[in-house]
Amino acid sequence: MLDRIRQAARKVPFEPFWIELSSGYLIPVPHPDHIFIGKTRVAVEDDKGVIDVTSALHMTRIRWQEREKTT
Repeated sequence: MLDRIRQAARKVPFEPFWIELSSGYLIPVPHPDHIFIGKTRVAVEDDKGVIDVTSALHMTRIRWQEREKTT
């Protein structure tokens, strides 16, 4: 899972995504500067400075944010 998160964080152009945890909690990753990926954990800081740190064991999937449709 950590490799998939690394790929998502390095994607060019970057697309915001959420990390879904086994509890159902979603951690938003709005920008690559907001995420730090370690050997077994991920830390994500929001715009207010609140940091979510979670173990890879609790990560279930990546959910991509839908792009805004242009008309």
